[in-house]
Parts: sequence; structure tokens; C-alpha cells
Amino acid sequence: MSLLYRLLKRSKAVLLCALVVSQYSHASVIMNGNRIIYPASAKEKTLQFTNQDPHPNLVQIWLDINNPNSNPSTADAPFVATPQVFRMEPNSGQAVRLMFTGAGLPQDRESVFYFNFQQIPSVKSSDKDKNKLLLLVSNRLKVFYRPNSLPGSSDKIGDELIFSVKKIQGKTHLVVNNPTAYHANFTQATITTAGKSVSVTDITMVAPKSEISWPLKSAISVNNSSVLQYKLVNDYGVEIKGKYQF
Repeated sequence: MSLLYRLLKRSKAVLLCALVVSQYSHASVIMNGNRIIYPASAKEKTLQFTNQDPHPNLVQIWLDINNPNSNPSTADAPFVATPQVFRMEPNSGQAVRLMFTGAGLPQDRESVFYFNFQQIPSVKSSDKDKNKLLLLVSNRLKVFYRPNSLPGSSDKIGDELIFSVKKIQGKTHLVVNNPTAYHANFTQATITTAGKSVSVTDITMVAPKSEISWPLKSAISVNNSSVLQYKLVNDYGVEIKGKYQF
């Protein structure tokens, strides 16, 4: 039985509103960093949480393989977080240990999983029979499981990416080939030719040793003077600008 279910069972008069927001907008329980790099050589990784509220909060953690609608009951990633549920006092911190429990992952490339933590404000016993708005705040971060001795460097991934522009089913696409062992996490891409700029739509993360195509907002002809400007997110969650000359 999940923590949230037990909370609602004890407080039937509480009106529940669940919202998913980023840790930078409304969340008052935050975790240091916006992604987790888990080296294969690590026995565990310590994550640090902080409660910035003047009141207590409950926090629940679970991990999934790739299910944005996951919950603690459907958690399926090969990781264990300890503790999985904890109470944070006002303006306090909490350390959480993350341990890999799986086996058989590819050793020539990264694997990605997703770390979820949910902030549940505590309900005072004097308020349990009152109609109150209980705001749940959920956060979802990527976890990169990184095998030992991968070739190249995650910091230099932009130097090895290969880009091209192709017509696919009558629509112009930017094709990205990632021959590296690391995930290429794009946030922006724009092609400029002869003063005309066209942005790429539906940008996603490009997995290691894979190719993906993204549709352009409008058709554009690419020549030797065309330039692609893009942004990648590095291990520290910082956007790094890159440029590619066709």
C-alpha cells in the first residue's frame, strides 16, 4: 500500500490536487543537481535533499525504466533508494542512498533510467477533517548508468555527432547520428542558410550508437555555408552551445 493511499485514507476530507512541476518553479523540496550520473564502479551514490519550507514534508522516491506515468507500485528500474519514504522537517536536509541492483546492462554504452520523487505536505491532525487543498509536487530526473572505461568523453560528445538534412516522407528532417557511448541530450537546434533560420521541432535525447530524425518547421536547402547551432546538456545539467558546418 503506497504512502499516498494511506495518507488519503486517514484524511478523507482532504481535497487532493496533484501537479507535476519542475524543481525550479514551485518545488520546495529540492535535490542537488538535475540529473544523476551513476558510475558502474560505485557501490552506491548519495543524493542530498533540502526542504526549504517552514513546515514538514513527506517525500516518496521511486525509479522506472521509461514510464512517465509510473508510480511507486509500478517502479521497475534496477535501483533501490534508501530511504524510499521519509519525513523532512522544516528547513532541513536529508541524504538518500541510491544503489544499483541489476545486471546484464550493455557495457559499451550508457543506459538511462528515471528517478522520481514526490513531495507531500504533511497534514496537521487538527486539519484532517477539514476541506483543504493538498498540493503534491512531483519531479522526474534522468539517471545515467555509466559503465567503466567507456571510450571518449561525455564532455566532447558534440565533436563526434554527425548531422545531415534529408527528405523523409516528403518532409525535411534533421538527421542526427550519435556514434558515441553517451546520450546526447539536446534542448535546441536551429539551421541557418543564407540568412534564413529554421528551428527543429520535437527535439529528443539521442541514445548512444543510434540515429534519429527530427522534422523542421519548414523546408530549407542546405549547402556548404549552412550552419546548425544547437545546445546540449552536460553531466552537470548545464546547457553547452555547439555549432556544425554542413
